[in-house]
Amino acid sequence: MSTLHTPFAHRLTEAEREAVRDWLAGSSKRPQAAKDQWRKGGIAALALGRRFSAVRLTKPLVHAVTTSALPATVTRVLASTLNGPVIHDPQGRRFYALTPPAEPTRALGPHAEYLGSDTYLGVPPVELVDPHDGLDGYWAVPMIRPGALCDPLRLAALVTTGSTELGETES
Repeated sequence: MSTLHTPFAHRLTEAEREAVRDWLAGSSKRPQAAKDQWRKGGIAALALGRRFSAVRLTKPLVHAVTTSALPATVTRVLASTLNGPVIHDPQGRRFYALTPPAEPTRALGPHAEYLGSDTYLGVPPVELVDPHDGLDGYWAVPMIRPGALCDPLRLAALVTTGSTELGETES
């Protein structure tokens, strides 16, 4: 597993990875099913709105903010800006910033969508941090400890900045 795109992140110990797995799987009514799926190398569908929610970000928005399409640069900028975990779905051309389960106070615009209760998110194994290993998804910014989520205010600022870069402002 390459860590080329996350040179600043410390490697998690197996105990730390297991704690993150347990916490994430706890969002499901069947946590063991999620863990079994990850053990097989697959994506686990986890319920949003319980322990965490997500904001789906379009690739153009993320690339506008990071001013790059290079995975290393995207990871570095997202990690320092959001201070929390982000999943990348290269096939769907989307990024998912994991957030506390509270809906934003304002609309996010055409390039970002809040995903909460009654929604499921495909979550890759915690070890999957290399874009070349995860065709269905990988951790662009890994979760470093249970409950460590993106800062909603920083996320809102990122969405505003990206929308402005893309020439879209609120009317």
